[in-house]
Amino acid sequence: MTESSGIFRPARFIESGRPKGAAELGGVLIHGRYRTPEEMVYLASRLEVDNIRWIAPAAGPDRSWYPGLFMDPLLSNEPFVSQAIRQIDMALERASEGGRLSADRLVVMGFSQGACLTAEYALRHPGKCQTLIALTGGLFGPDGTEWKGSPEMLAGTRMMITGSDIDEWIPETRVHATARALRSFGAEVDVKIYPGRAHEVSEAELKEAGLLIKKGADLLRSAP
Repeated sequence: MTESSGIFRPARFIESGRPKGAAELGGVLIHGRYRTPEEMVYLASRLEVDNIRWIAPAAGPDRSWYPGLFMDPLLSNEPFVSQAIRQIDMALERASEGGRLSADRLVVMGFSQGACLTAEYALRHPGKCQTLIALTGGLFGPDGTEWKGSPEMLAGTRMMITGSDIDEWIPETRVHATARALRSFGAEVDVKIYPGRAHEVSEAELKEAGLLIKKGADLLRSAP
């Protein structure tokens, strides 16, 4: 997919982590605007999670998933947002190895544009992935948007959403509004706000993200 054409094309992707068939978990990494899947793979390598196979798709030649700002009216970013969600869905199917790994063994993690798409993916495909990490992001739409969903549609879903009090692209207020909306649909949401942090991923965020993934894996191992 490219912004200039709006034509859907399956994304280029790279893999990292455990080989296919050997991982306990599968994950998808979604990069930010003008960033790369290779950068997301590098961030994932710092999570200290060694039992996962990652799939990292690329947005296209322009390295953007959608042309506008995430707080613009959603229609102004279509069909690009929907096409990006489709790319994530295809990557998640690959990460699941055709269903070998169930939703409770799948992770989606994104930064910036990728974080916004991670939150949107939870809303559009509830239950398909039960661990989602949005590193500085929020749901789409201007202030006052009422996101549609039903109570308990995200039951069993664990999410971490981060932000900063000075981020110029993702307002702290939208991070909290996103968390409230997703909680109202049944998700367990942990919000982390990092005072003074620039628009980047901090070591503290990576540590918390790694702990969330490892906690889920430990619960699966201890299940009867």
